[in-house]
Amino acid sequence: MEKTLFVGCDVSSTDFVVCFMNHQGDELGYKTYSNNLPGAREFEALLLKMMGQYSFISLKIATEATSFYDLHLVEFLSSSVSLEKFQTQIFQLNPKIVSNFKRAYIDKDKTDINDSFVIADRLRFGRISEPYENNKPYLPLRRLTRYRFHLVETIAREKTYFFTHLYLKYSNFSLENPFTSVFGTTSLSIITEFSPEELAQMTVEELMDFIVKKGRNHFSEPQKIVKAIKSMVSNSYRLKPGLSSSVDIILTTCLHTIKTLEHSLKDIDKAIEREFKAFPNTLQSIKGIGPVYSAALFSEIGDVNKYDNQAALAKQAGLTWRKFQSGNFNAQETTMTKTGNKYLRYYLVQAANMLRVHNKEYKDFYSKKFKEVNKHQHKRAIVLTARKFVRLLYALLKKGQLYLHNYQQ
Repeated sequence: MEKTLFVGCDVSSTDFVVCFMNHQGDELGYKTYSNNLPGAREFEALLLKMMGQYSFISLKIATEATSFYDLHLVEFLSSSVSLEKFQTQIFQLNPKIVSNFKRAYIDKDKTDINDSFVIADRLRFGRISEPYENNKPYLPLRRLTRYRFHLVETIAREKTYFFTHLYLKYSNFSLENPFTSVFGTTSLSIITEFSPEELAQMTVEELMDFIVKKGRNHFSEPQKIVKAIKSMVSNSYRLKPGLSSSVDIILTTCLHTIKTLEHSLKDIDKAIEREFKAFPNTLQSIKGIGPVYSAALFSEIGDVNKYDNQAALAKQAGLTWRKFQSGNFNAQETTMTKTGNKYLRYYLVQAANMLRVHNKEYKDFYSKKFKEVNKHQHKRAIVLTARKFVRLLYALLKKGQLYLHNYQQ
């Protein structure tokens, strides 16, 4: 440790500031480089010079993992043949870790130099995640599954925006809830093809005929739908004509965006399935979670042997709960940490949601946890089900076994 050079890098899109530090916390200097290939090469040359000048044996470098700004630099340094002989380790620190550590330095201003110092000092303290590896074969797969996460979040935001403007056009739509799905073909036709005035003027027979034809006679009780639509139109506020036309344009555009994103999501799912075929695994033996969720979990976990036990894997996903104890007091309600890998946590929860449908053991467990409380029942139950699923996931990957206990609902 005494012969280790610690380097903190605060990286932006245009440049990066580095802080050099020894094991005692002494600052050996600062330097700013352009965040491009020539800048990275200059940084590499200075690292080699300092390793010889101060007789350091090992080298540790850390960046703050914000967006993709540090990825090229991390890739360059981890691939450097010149730095290999120094047992070089490179870390991408979670921004939350850096932010919380920075609170200890209450007298430091928010500058790039100070940020690089904090990163270097946090690296010197140790107890951080595993170092970056540039030879992981599943990194392309991970990039696809993380982009899929981005698409799902974007679709959710766009649907929320759609609902906001749907309220402006039909303020009572969510209260009457005439259709099972707002985004069904018939529902969207009612929303986009007619104004409130036009729906109000339509007779029950005309509206009934439209719904039956648009729904291809799939509705078992179309008269109830017509009644709900008439009530919804009658009880909704009316917009001014000018605002009404603007809202119609926004709703139509939102729908087009949602459909485009959903089409992209299907393409990404197909790409993930193709990429995942190259990786032998036992995860797809679990009925219900499918190749996409299996691929995401596989790529985020990586080498399962780096986790000492299933609890360590759960901690990496942020599926742990902090204890709050003082004297004889123990808090009954505690919050989930959520400080781990958000992508891993998301796919664990999604997989658990599928398991509760296709697997009797997990369905019973979910039901039991759902009934234990009166608030946030589904959210709590599904997260606890995901935590239970971590144990199974760890065992299958660790032992390379197939899951044989697939139960029907």
